[in-house]
Amino acid sequence: MTRIALAVLLAVVGLPPALAAPVTPQPGPAALGVEWSMPDRFGADADGNGRIDFPNTTAYVHNRASGCAPCPLPSFAVHLEAVGPATAAIAAYTWTITAATLPQPIVAESAAPSLEVALPEGDYSVAVVGEVPLLFTAVRIRGGGAITVEDLLVVAIGDSYASGEGNPEMRRGPGSATPLWGDGGDDAATIAHAAAHRSTVAWPARTALVLEANDHRSSVTFVSVATTSARIDWGILSPQGDQGASQLDQLAALVGDRRIDLLLVQEGGNSIGFARLVRALVEADPLFDPICYHLLVDQALASAADGDWTRDTSVSFRLPFDWSCEPTRRASGAHLPGLDGLSAAFERLDLGLRRFEIGQVVLVGYPDPTGAGNDGERCREIVGDVTPPLRFHEISGDEGRRGVSDVLVPLNSAIEAAAQEQGWWFVGGIASSFAAGHGYCAPWPDYGYPADFAAIPGFAASTLDHPDGWYRNPGANPWPPALGSADVTWYRNAAQSVVLQGPEARFATSGTLHPNEVGHAAIALLVMQRLQSGGFW
Repeated sequence: MTRIALAVLLAVVGLPPALAAPVTPQPGPAALGVEWSMPDRFGADADGNGRIDFPNTTAYVHNRASGCAPCPLPSFAVHLEAVGPATAAIAAYTWTITAATLPQPIVAESAAPSLEVALPEGDYSVAVVGEVPLLFTAVRIRGGGAITVEDLLVVAIGDSYASGEGNPEMRRGPGSATPLWGDGGDDAATIAHAAAHRSTVAWPARTALVLEANDHRSSVTFVSVATTSARIDWGILSPQGDQGASQLDQLAALVGDRRIDLLLVQEGGNSIGFARLVRALVEADPLFDPICYHLLVDQALASAADGDWTRDTSVSFRLPFDWSCEPTRRASGAHLPGLDGLSAAFERLDLGLRRFEIGQVVLVGYPDPTGAGNDGERCREIVGDVTPPLRFHEISGDEGRRGVSDVLVPLNSAIEAAAQEQGWWFVGGIASSFAAGHGYCAPWPDYGYPADFAAIPGFAASTLDHPDGWYRNPGANPWPPALGSADVTWYRNAAQSVVLQGPEARFATSGTLHPNEVGHAAIALLVMQRLQSGGFW
């Protein structure tokens, strides 16, 4: 071929003549670049059952077809793409991948300008040589670049606020006793998800979805062992009832020696007796127990502070008409860390976490359920729907204010102090965000109701009968549409919890007073902002 003909061909494919070299590559600037991407590992629905795959398995964490013990260094799918104007004329590619961690270079050939490989995490150098066939010879065009293979292992531990309580993957249907929780990929993992009331609606999963969606050059592996009702000392560090293994032991079995890039934690509420406090404030009522009411409220707040839940009351009578309420003690009752012992509890958690290699720990605070408006207005009452229809038992506005000032504010302060002491990142601003018009008493999210719903007489119409109108699992979309609504509740109430997950008695359903799908997305947004400010994302 004449030099003129060669120059014309090179001009067509966009290369200067200096970059063309028959038979062997020649020195000079690279004519081909290399791009790479990694397929998502979290957020898919491979079996098409309508639930995000949530495989809490060793095989998933180590990207293997089956489990392993011990597990070798996992490899992850990487898509390599040769880029540049010359690719239109190249008929064959030779790829050479090198790294200090590889015993020998990986050499592969492809007809297309792309290659699928499986590589462990790390930095690699990729060289690519493209061959352009000519009439009687060939031109080889070379290029390459550096790539980084990264799969973020994101793990969640904690209580019901981290597990997704109140937000099943699929609500129970008519005549169904149970909802569907996380899709574990096998029977054991799925059963464990259901027992823990664990779902991908929870803010840790939402956070993992955002991380996955926002960087095509990395992938995310997400597992969660967060469990409803868990405490630091009962569930996380030691087994929870008949659970069999603590959350940290479960985590060790899942991750083995693999480094945890991001550990998401929410706990502290159960360690001070949050559920006991709510029940005590709901049951304390000046109409039904005017004699002991004030002492009952004081005792509940005191128990949250010191963790002693053996406090009780008795009514005494003295002639002529002297009724009084006296503090007493029950023979049995929970002794929890309380606000006073929360710092020591988090120290124990830190010691327990030292068995793992962790890049960053993020500790999340708790929301405020009492906010009715952006102007600081408080709900007149909350949780009254646990005792329909008269709602005599509830948390009154005054009780709510005391709960915030005496418990919620000190709780979040103690959690923040623990995070600082242990070198973790704290996510604050959650209480104030929820309090700005998104409390328990705010309007429900509105995703749309049946066309004939408006025609139903007012006394018979009930939004509760149309759960698809007020609850939507966002699925792989991290942000539900209602997140942008200025006036919707970010909480799950008792009536909704009965419809979504049961049981029928409102006082017995466990989803009450937990973030709903919008609340979890709001928490995830604050977590992402903290990760961004810290340089993680």
